[in-house]
Amino acid sequence: MRNRLAVVGGVVFGLLGVGLAVVGGGYAYLGSAAQARLGRTWPEVKGKDIPIPFPLTEAEIEALRQEALAALPPPVEGAEPAAPVDPLAGVDLQAIAMDRAVARGKVLVGGRLPCTECHGQDGGGTLIVDAQPVWTWYAPNITRGGRTKDYAPSDWDRIVRHGVKKDGTTATMPAVDFMSLSDQEVSDLAAFFTSLEPKEAAQPDTVIGPVGRMLLATGTMPLSAELIDHAKVNPVYPPDPALTVEYGGHVAATCVGCHRVDFSGGPIAQGPPDWPPAKNLTPAPDGLAGWTEGDFLRVFHEGKKPDGTAVAQPMAMVTKLNVTDTELKAVFMYLQTIEAKPTGE
Repeated sequence: MRNRLAVVGGVVFGLLGVGLAVVGGGYAYLGSAAQARLGRTWPEVKGKDIPIPFPLTEAEIEALRQEALAALPPPVEGAEPAAPVDPLAGVDLQAIAMDRAVARGKVLVGGRLPCTECHGQDGGGTLIVDAQPVWTWYAPNITRGGRTKDYAPSDWDRIVRHGVKKDGTTATMPAVDFMSLSDQEVSDLAAFFTSLEPKEAAQPDTVIGPVGRMLLATGTMPLSAELIDHAKVNPVYPPDPALTVEYGGHVAATCVGCHRVDFSGGPIAQGPPDWPPAKNLTPAPDGLAGWTEGDFLRVFHEGKKPDGTAVAQPMAMVTKLNVTDTELKAVFMYLQTIEAKPTGE
């Protein structure tokens, strides 16, 4: 009897050992597969060498010239006419261009682009999501004292519109939201963040938990660099702010990180478990069918759905952005024109 128990015990412990080895091997595989996605390089993504600041247009320069001419003292009656002089001679047009770029960038990050929600008002970075066992996700310090201190213009383009880091590897940044920005908008963002006071402190590294590794390994958690068409040619300038489908589509492009590229919504894989699915924004029965422009505006003005219930995170955060009614109405106009699709799974 004792011998039988010893044999049975040996078998049980043997099976347990095999099971633990299998589990350990599976865990190691998930970790390796997750790291392979994050460590993938993108040699074809060079980044565009956009000017920072964006140069003044001919119209802007001419307007400055006319302002300078208007400020000149009137000619003295009877005096010999002075030789024509360019009133902009000696004027630092580059400095003016930088001031205007920083001002435009400030409007962008204080408006429809949620940059400071992740990187902080001072650009020093923040904790975005603490949702272990998925991940603890930090946004880095992007001031001149932090991650971007050695950035060339092409590096700004690579991270913002392509989701690829300076070293060529895959970033966790939701760059898919910014992939449709114009050259000028990317330049303005870079000008704004480099104008901030340099911060020396670095944020901790993002920590991927066991569930996060599984989501990455299985492709369930999206990475922007894998979703973006890196061969896409972006516009040099953004569309003029107006109640047009074109402008609405440009603004709505910053919503795809949660609402998906086709705007069908569904579970937000990179968010904490308590985040509800993103709303289907297509004109489908389970989307915006039946919504009025007023319903859409109410979400942002009051943080409430058409039935009067409050919106939850992360949409509650989005409603705090300083988005103009022109932007909101144009977005709603655009969303009425896209293909109706069932909510994404």
